[in-house]
Amino acid sequence: MTVARTLTLILLAALFSARLYAQGLTGQISGTITDPTSAAVPNAAVELRNTATAQVRQTVASSSGDFIVSELLPGTYSLKVAASGFTTFEQTGLVLTATERLVLRTITLRVGEMVQTTTVQAEAVRVQTQSGERTGLITSKQLQEVPLKSRDYAGMLRLLPGVSDHSDREAPRSFGFRFVAANGGRSTSVSASLDGVSQMGTGNQFWPLFTPPVEAIAEVKVLLTNYQAEYGRTTTGIHVVTKAGTREFHGGAYYFKRNEALNANEFFNNQLGVKRQRYRYDNPGYYVGGPVLIPGMTTRRDKLFFFWSQEFFPRKTPTGVRRLTFPTALERQGNFSQSLDTNGVPIPVLDPLNNRQPIPGNLVPASRIDRRGQALLNFFPQPNTQDPQRLLNYVFDLPVDNPYRTEVLRVDWNISPKANFYVRGLNNSMSQSGDACCLSGVTFPHLPLDYRFPGKGFVSLGWAPKMRQAVKTQPSSNGELSHGIIT
Repeated sequence: MTVARTLTLILLAALFSARLYAQGLTGQISGTITDPTSAAVPNAAVELRNTATAQVRQTVASSSGDFIVSELLPGTYSLKVAASGFTTFEQTGLVLTATERLVLRTITLRVGEMVQTTTVQAEAVRVQTQSGERTGLITSKQLQEVPLKSRDYAGMLRLLPGVSDHSDREAPRSFGFRFVAANGGRSTSVSASLDGVSQMGTGNQFWPLFTPPVEAIAEVKVLLTNYQAEYGRTTTGIHVVTKAGTREFHGGAYYFKRNEALNANEFFNNQLGVKRQRYRYDNPGYYVGGPVLIPGMTTRRDKLFFFWSQEFFPRKTPTGVRRLTFPTALERQGNFSQSLDTNGVPIPVLDPLNNRQPIPGNLVPASRIDRRGQALLNFFPQPNTQDPQRLLNYVFDLPVDNPYRTEVLRVDWNISPKANFYVRGLNNSMSQSGDACCLSGVTFPHLPLDYRFPGKGFVSLGWAPKMRQAVKTQPSSNGELSHGIIT
């Protein structure tokens, strides 16, 4: 298939897609335009430009001087206002986050020629006046610069006011949102979306289907209280937005490592002569993004962009040190002469057939031992240590092979100032295998472990003002929504 044909198909999909109101993704910028006497300036030309992708959105102010530009992807924008008889007004550094309704201060145009320009820098501190919502924002810079042991963006939520997280996160998807609660609500009242589409497991309501790499996340927006009714399904909404490509090429690679060689052994292990348990987390990855340059078609770097991220986690997860007591080799033969309590006193074996009198020498006669029951003792592991206080004789911490890999690909297309389209695909591959599986109520490993958790997600979003077409929405096998055109 030729490049031209591929782009044509994408264009048709975008043109016939509905205006998809993806929750937790797009925002809007509005304002009022006046002259020096505070009178409204009607029909002023308003232009918003995304500084990263050069995407342009245009509109015209109303008769009262008001304007609004909706369905804007998160990013940094510059504003340009032009009207006959006034100097051109420009404002830069307008940062718009997901779901935000940004209201600008009143724009006052100076009398003069349009060729003259008045430029201002957006204010650093803004007051939310469009709604009474209370939100928390975690930026891409915070995710990358704040130490995050688990490499899981959910570990940053506990830094927001009113949010609690009681999980000990060791790696991505360690506990999901199982122990995350906000403002006194229940943990099962938390919802999460990825690029505007819900990604919560419907079976438990606390496990995210996908966890993109930290380097692939543009921002995390948390709706805490008083947010819009469209997000009212749960008490707290967590909205994750993936990064998009820009006009310039950017990329990087990383490698995070944790190893037991860098840790000190704990006191009780030293007391029992047990070595440090295996603790190894190796996390390499890379990412790259920029414009898609097609000779003769996209040479201006303002049409087609991509972002690609891939991360690996070839990890062995420790199950935690456990200290237990199992029958010794002598005890399995009926010899309890060496079985002592914590004071060093022999533990008597009572004979149920002789008025519970102690068995001489604590030696159970071979004729009194059921061979089938004795064979079942081999189900238990042999002791591997000797506690001076005789509280335990078996210590173990079997690691589980838990490799994890994820890929994210996003493509954005600025078709025109009135039509935009993007598609994002995500692939997760996680598995668990080892000898550490335990049945409910059993505290030692006795069954092999072998699980596979594949996950694939696809999201497409296209919008064009004043277009109304039917769109069919179907849940995919992993719970994420995919959008297809009804023909």
